[in-house]
Amino acid sequence: MTEEIDDLEFFQQDFTTASEWEIFTARLEEIFHEWKLPFVSAGEKLARNQLSLCDWTTCDEIISFADVDLQIMRYSAKLDSPESGEKSEKDRQCQAFVDLMSLENDFSILDDSAEEELHPVARWYGLRDFVVVRPTKKSITNESQIRILLSSVQIAVSESNCEVPVFVQVLEKSQRVFLGVCEFQSTRLSFDVVHLQTTPPPFKYLSGLLDMFKGKIGVQYEDPVSVSVRLNYSLTRFGSASYAVKWRSSFATSPFEFDEEDVDEEDLEKFTVLPFGVMCDPVSELVLHCLWPHVADNVVIDSQTYSDFDPLLAPKWSMRARFEPLPACFLSEILKEYLHLLESRTTLSDLLGDSFAGTATAFDTNPLDLLTEPKIPGLTSVLPTFSRRDTMKDSQKSHGPIRDDHLMKMLYYLFPDAQETAQHPYDVPESDVYDPMKIKSASPDSLVHRLSALLALCYEYFGGQKAVAHLWMEFAQEMRYRAERCIQIPGIGNGFPDSRTCLIHQKLQMLNICMERRRIREGGLPFAYTAVNPSGGNEGSGKKKIDDSEDEFFDCANDDEDDEQKNRHAPWNKPEGRLSRLDDMTLVDSDEPLYIPITQEPVPKTEDQLEDDAEVMLKLGPGSELGTQMMSASLLSDMESFKAANPNGKIEDFIRWYSPRDWIEDAADEDEETRKKGHLSSRMMIPGNTWRSVWESAKPVPARRQRRLFDDTKEAEKVLHFLESRNIGQIVDLTLATLFHAAMLKIQEEIHEDNFQIPSMTEQMERIVAHCCKLSRENLVGVRGKKWHNLLLELTNMEYFVIQARSLSMKVLGSEAKSIGSAERDLLGDLLKGHEGELRSGAKGEISKRLLGLFTEAKKAQNEQSSGDGDQVGDNLSLPSPTERQFTLRVTGKTLVKGMAGPQFLRAILGQNEFRLCGAFSQDTNFL
Repeated sequence: MTEEIDDLEFFQQDFTTASEWEIFTARLEEIFHEWKLPFVSAGEKLARNQLSLCDWTTCDEIISFADVDLQIMRYSAKLDSPESGEKSEKDRQCQAFVDLMSLENDFSILDDSAEEELHPVARWYGLRDFVVVRPTKKSITNESQIRILLSSVQIAVSESNCEVPVFVQVLEKSQRVFLGVCEFQSTRLSFDVVHLQTTPPPFKYLSGLLDMFKGKIGVQYEDPVSVSVRLNYSLTRFGSASYAVKWRSSFATSPFEFDEEDVDEEDLEKFTVLPFGVMCDPVSELVLHCLWPHVADNVVIDSQTYSDFDPLLAPKWSMRARFEPLPACFLSEILKEYLHLLESRTTLSDLLGDSFAGTATAFDTNPLDLLTEPKIPGLTSVLPTFSRRDTMKDSQKSHGPIRDDHLMKMLYYLFPDAQETAQHPYDVPESDVYDPMKIKSASPDSLVHRLSALLALCYEYFGGQKAVAHLWMEFAQEMRYRAERCIQIPGIGNGFPDSRTCLIHQKLQMLNICMERRRIREGGLPFAYTAVNPSGGNEGSGKKKIDDSEDEFFDCANDDEDDEQKNRHAPWNKPEGRLSRLDDMTLVDSDEPLYIPITQEPVPKTEDQLEDDAEVMLKLGPGSELGTQMMSASLLSDMESFKAANPNGKIEDFIRWYSPRDWIEDAADEDEETRKKGHLSSRMMIPGNTWRSVWESAKPVPARRQRRLFDDTKEAEKVLHFLESRNIGQIVDLTLATLFHAAMLKIQEEIHEDNFQIPSMTEQMERIVAHCCKLSRENLVGVRGKKWHNLLLELTNMEYFVIQARSLSMKVLGSEAKSIGSAERDLLGDLLKGHEGELRSGAKGEISKRLLGLFTEAKKAQNEQSSGDGDQVGDNLSLPSPTERQFTLRVTGKTLVKGMAGPQFLRAILGQNEFRLCGAFSQDTNFL
């Protein structure tokens, strides 16, 4: 209590402590130094449209000042680095000054999309490098706060010697008001923006803007003010050039609502199921730009009473097209809706009831069928060629999702052989060259392609999932009907199941093979060919019925050899099942000829069966006896056939015929017979190998008495059950790759119908095909659906791109255009990309005259006058009032009083609902 207290310890104040404002200014300087803004070198002069074509880099920092979070962001264009080499301080230039005075930088926004992405400061002033300070949350609207922030930025720029312009965004963000400063040596450049909703009357013309500009400068320059003017004209009503998707009558509500008698042969050749196009015109606006670049202010007049800026006399014309946001495209919508069914697990019986349960007897002629007939008719009730037309009642009507007349036309389209005169025959190539980039689906316009397209169309237009189930079950019943009567399926590639195609195509190929094997077997031919045995007479006579069309193979042995064979073999060891001799080869241990046996046909398998076999073998593991039997079933059959044809043959003889690479001939003298001298390969000499084990267990049984390796009846029933047991999601999964393939073929067909080729179209199409090729070979559940959606987006953009090209071609080139040159093709390419395309002949070109006609036609329609053909209007071609006028004023160089002065810049944008002035005015800090 008696200690002395030093009052200075409690009430001492340090007046050297930095304030919050000083800390903020110091942090700005640190950021400018970190970004090396004081050491920026001036680059080359900007080329035309370079800012809108190049990429931009950004870097940012967040700092706080007075409880306000501010984002400091630098925007820098990626351009070629400036030339190396140091310049003197006197010769060095400021990059911002160079960009402001660049005449090539006027109205240089080439890309319509870049106009939205490019920062307004870069658009208005043409700067390649600048810094923006903006609030992260609320806008800065208080005048005092704006002044404090601007003073802080100005001090930071001055103290750090920053030569890059620094802007502050103030007022409401929607107004896009940026105030800034830039200092270089003794010149300070101040950036100001004025934004109003309406244009003041004195500034509607160039004369008023020039007076205001010169008054703001306050100093008279030796050179005149350079003026650049651009007038914009907007066309949104196209009249006779409006694009509408012209569907044929068959696509009014669906592809099958048409009278076949009223359709000529040319229409039938162009018949397609998948629709294409959009309902609305994809082009929403055409903008025409009339430009006067770099005109001196003392040679032009633009006032309320007179103007030299006649758009028909403008030295440069250009245009750009604006498009509607991506609308619903017909083809893409069908794919999109059908793709939504991929995750569906609804069964056919849930949708159709038990009407189709037990379809195995659905096609049998049974009088009781009239009492238990399903409500939804089968294929036999609508196809007259294969159906029981005589027993069918005329009054029978379908109560299913798809009407009888629609269903009949669909089935005739799938199975044209059901008609006496096929209207839509298949043109599927018999052989197909392997292409690694080929999509894993089926041949174009095959049965699988048509079925996939019809299923998607049924879901979109004919009743949703029930219509899909209805058509699929009719298809499955037709497959059973044909399998029971051995009627080949049309529109399917010949031969064994091709693993390069989709699974459903392989299944249908398997069904065709089963029917072919059954027809041959029931016709008396157990295999694909027959032979004559050495003892004379047809092998299996009395059991075989040989067609005249079947090839007959005769033994090569002569009569003497036949007599010798009779004497060589005992009655119980007679050779059977010989096809022909194997060249002049004889058995290893005798002079008896070596005969090729008649063997069973190879066993066809689809890819899912091969996967199942591989999975079984993997589970059984190596060395499994059951696995060995599965792998050697075909080998055992061939060995038994070989033993029956060659009773005295050994395993060495079998290897010489079956696997010649495993028979190694020994070197011998010229006098020795070399055809017998040799030995088996090392892998065949291993004791207990599979080949020897199978050979020892094989018995001499000809192929006709062996158990069938391929049970065509059983395999056909497997395929039919596979088709009938699919749910909706599995049906979609089976046909999805083929549907996308058909959609891409449809887009390619539409592209080829046009009389122009845009390079980007070909590149995009190749990328889409490669994407689909890769995706059709993947089998990832869940992830696969997302990837199909990504491919769908690419297809949608491509479909819309083609429609955009057609609409632009109609408007710009006219519907009568037969061929176009490179200039027109380049113009269309620029317009489709959203770029500004130049009309090289100005107002005198054919395209310009056509545009004038469209503007004149729209103007007459707006004035409620009679509309006429714009191309037939002669001297009455005119343009309406411009929707936007832009003026750029700039001057620099020597003054009449003070010598050299800094750049002065003003850009005025006069729109219908906007008036904006963007100025950059310099002053000498030495005279402040």
